Amino acid sequence: MLLKNPFAMEGRWFKGNLHTHTTNSDGAWSPDKVANEYRSNGYDFLFITDHWKVTDISGLSQDGFLVLNGAELNIGPSELGYHYHIVALNLKENIPSNSVSNAQELINLIKSKGAFALVAHPYWSGLTVNDIQNLNGHIGIEIFNSTCFFSIAKGHSVIHWDDLLCKGKLTWGFAVDDTHQHYNDHRPIDACNAWIMAKMPELTEDSVMNAISSGYFYSSNGPVIHDISIQDNIISVTTSDVKIINFIANAHNGESFTAMDGKPINSARYKIRGGEKYIRVECFDENGKTAWSNPLLVNF
Repeated sequence: MLLKNPFAMEGRWFKGNLHTHTTNSDGAWSPDKVANEYRSNGYDFLFITDHWKVTDISGLSQDGFLVLNGAELNIGPSELGYHYHIVALNLKENIPSNSVSNAQELINLIKSKGAFALVAHPYWSGLTVNDIQNLNGHIGIEIFNSTCFFSIAKGHSVIHWDDLLCKGKLTWGFAVDDTHQHYNDHRPIDACNAWIMAKMPELTEDSVMNAISSGYFYSSNGPVIHDISIQDNIISVTTSDVKIINFIANAHNGESFTAMDGKPINSARYKIRGGEKYIRVECFDENGKTAWSNPLLVNF
């Protein structure tokens, strides 16, 4: 089954970060400074997601820049005895830390508040695919997290993503900053480094929530995916200058296209062969930066 392709939808692309901390929890910057940094770096929307606290976002939105509520909540135990971290997007009120006893109850409570649940940094959290595949009601997982990458090199969770898709669990993949603005002499600040590009008719709360819950976005920390089209069982991709374009599928399926002779590539085409349980696209540039599409096809 071909999924709805955001590149073929009406609207325009809006850039956003879904995981952000401020001085109201363990961030180094005030909400006002965080909002100003993201706005000045070309972001269109931003979720403030302090730990166990819905930060007051009054006055942070401006013309062409939307700030939304949220929070990051954690609860254990996972299979290995660690904590799940769940980002509650568009959460309008605080949730008491003693109100639930496990991750599924937490997701259910988040949904009952009219918010969306996102599983944060699985690799950093020590989560297994078993932990996530047994959850229901969340909109996806963080496949890249800037602060986890810069701090302990555990920012990528694409293997969790592929395992879930291989098991027939349709899951959206999000790149986020999880910015805390912590800096030292051997790593950069984790702000304005990763994002999603959401296809929407307009920049409103309803449009943002619809796009992220429906998978109408791609994720990146560098490359641009200009277009993805599907016709006659051929998936065609055009991008900014990259070194590699991958068509990722289950097991031995898929294909990789690599730039040769030091010249970048900007396009690739893949013929659907019939054995794919899912197909997604990822692109790497010469600096190792990546863009990830959501699944384009599922055959669960």
